[in-house]
Amino acid sequence: MLLTDKRHWPVHVVRLICAGPFVLASSGHALADEGDTINFAVGADVRYEDNLFRFEDGVDTDSLPGRPHKSDTIYALNAGIKIDKPYAQQRFKLDVMATQNKFQRNSFLDYTGVDYTAAWFWHLTPRVSGIVLLDQQQSLVDFGDYRTFDERNIQTSQFRLFSIDGDLGAGWHAIGGVSEVRARNSQTFDEVGDYEQVGIELGGKYVSRADNWVSLVRRESRGKYQGRELDPLEQLDEGFDQSETEAKLYWKLTGKSTVDAKLGYLDRTHDNFSQRDYDGAVGKLAYQWDATGKLQVNASLGRNLFSFQGTTNSYYVADTLSISPVWKVTAKSKLWLRYDLSERDYRGPIVTSAKTRDDLMQSLVFAGEWRPTRTVTVGAALQRDLRSSNIDRFDYDADSANVYAQLLF
Repeated sequence: MLLTDKRHWPVHVVRLICAGPFVLASSGHALADEGDTINFAVGADVRYEDNLFRFEDGVDTDSLPGRPHKSDTIYALNAGIKIDKPYAQQRFKLDVMATQNKFQRNSFLDYTGVDYTAAWFWHLTPRVSGIVLLDQQQSLVDFGDYRTFDERNIQTSQFRLFSIDGDLGAGWHAIGGVSEVRARNSQTFDEVGDYEQVGIELGGKYVSRADNWVSLVRRESRGKYQGRELDPLEQLDEGFDQSETEAKLYWKLTGKSTVDAKLGYLDRTHDNFSQRDYDGAVGKLAYQWDATGKLQVNASLGRNLFSFQGTTNSYYVADTLSISPVWKVTAKSKLWLRYDLSERDYRGPIVTSAKTRDDLMQSLVFAGEWRPTRTVTVGAALQRDLRSSNIDRFDYDADSANVYAQLLF
């Protein structure tokens, strides 16, 4: 996913900050014993895509530049290292994974991506602590939005964070941080743009004896587009200011269910072109239910605002629904199903007579994983993606299947 602010941090980064687990950034998600200081990982993934470029039905690919092949098989090899080292009150974690991706038919898309997460969980005193975090993710931009079919566009997203938590006593905490987000595309992608965004946040948090908590944070940031000249015709700006007020809640309702919720208000203003500005409510409500010792159900509702700058839109509102039951078949195997529904309402046209875009996106995943030993993981997944749009040429359906294996030693 494209990073535009803290709401779009990679999932493993959010888990790292909020809960502390260190997730191996690989398709296999294999983990060694927590007591191991250093572990190495190697793995492989084979994925088949029947509609790699997200074409609508009936498209003549021979008439397109580069004559791309609609279907393809992608072979991925990865290797990495994981370090988890406590020292006195400090803890250092490093997770690096390099993945080589080879496309059987569309070889111009071949690339090697390097992902890493480095974190220092620091303590100045038992009451003053925080995190220093560096993160990078590299991936091929999805062709559902990037509609140039003869170019490889690799996005590099980087995130930097310094956070502080001061325990004031009686469950009250003062929290704050400084963050930086950078996003780079290997090809020109005006709708998203290359940018750097630096922000600061301050707030408070209350943690109960049962480890339930609520927080309130005010966040201010400054964004600067990179390699972009001011364009009055297309109304492409050089920079923006963004503010957000966010309340969050994590609550264990019972021994088997928890609620994770947030509600905020986001406001982005651009330096020169006010028609690109947007603001509105954002939030998410997530519920986890451990129905039995083997069955867990996760569900969520959310709303987010995303910058996406074209002539017919400046941003879109995404309303999402997700549900995912997970069945632990045995101590070493599990199956899960995930359904995602998202309605995207594109707003802020700079051409007032233009037809605004409205998409309905659906995704269904069925997957399984088996860990015969603590160091070996194998898995497989089937996925179906659908998009219906009121704009011509944006409808598609795509099916994919993949198998993977991971070894940790």
